[in-house]
Amino acid sequence: MMGMLARGAENIYWLGRYLERAEGVARMLQVLEQISLEIRGLDPELSNRIWEDLLHIYPGSGMGAPEGNDPDQTADAFIREFLLSSSNTLSVAYSIRSARENARVIREYLTREAFVLLNECHIRLDAFTQASEINRMQMRDALSFTRQEVFGIWGAIQQTFSRDEGLRFLDMGTVIERAYRTLLLLRVKLPFILNTPAQSDLPIYYARIRAMLKAVASLENYRRSHGADLDPMQVSRFLLFDQRAPHAVQVCLRMLKRQIDELEYGSPMTHPSKLLGKLAARMEFEEQEILASSSLETTCSEIAEQVIEIHEAISRLYFTV
Repeated sequence: MMGMLARGAENIYWLGRYLERAEGVARMLQVLEQISLEIRGLDPELSNRIWEDLLHIYPGSGMGAPEGNDPDQTADAFIREFLLSSSNTLSVAYSIRSARENARVIREYLTREAFVLLNECHIRLDAFTQASEINRMQMRDALSFTRQEVFGIWGAIQQTFSRDEGLRFLDMGTVIERAYRTLLLLRVKLPFILNTPAQSDLPIYYARIRAMLKAVASLENYRRSHGADLDPMQVSRFLLFDQRAPHAVQVCLRMLKRQIDELEYGSPMTHPSKLLGKLAARMEFEEQEILASSSLETTCSEIAEQVIEIHEAISRLYFTV
């Protein structure tokens, strides 16, 4: 049974989502810049166009594709918008500021160590957003230190938080955000990786698959399991089902189910639990059917919509007074 106030539960849930989103966007920007530079000499047009994937993995930013064909100008525009923009609700700066505001509201649920680290990260990144001029190297530094500081915040949370409902709601927000973005990444990338190109285009093809795995912090984990073989269906299965991959959708759903089961222990099954149980069972028992789907990207879209439905059901049950 839930004992904490609905407002506190909602704020700590969104604290988890915002921290996960900030680190995820920062990582995605680093990966896109790296792959854009890597393939620039082989396909300058693709090097410029590849940034548009960000608009589909993080829809709702309000940003349009920049005009022109200069990869440096395109990279600068996307990094600036998704790192520093105060109006883009998906930017790193907006997410860190929102995480800090949520933390401030629920200060009594947080430890001093976690709050101080989050506040320092916010202050440091805010100084970048207020600067009149900031160059690409400075933005790279901001991406790196923000990711490092978010990892530090997570470390403080895991080391100092009470093992109670607050931590469960924070973990719920984290894994919902993680599963949803992995699914959107697959939806965007699958049409490309499932179509093996001509021999001359293979360097770009494999570079983009590696970048896809890096975007969800999974390249090293994948190589431990499968070596250098970047088979597209094997990669798809890894990001959907592999139990050793922390960003795999099934792993996230299992973590979410564990948190909800602990919250509901001894109570009748709720609507979020039913929705999650149905989706978790599909992922558990229909792996081959999902992978054999004639349109795997469409299936990923459907699962992403179910994740949103679970999020909305959690909001109605736990956060609505």
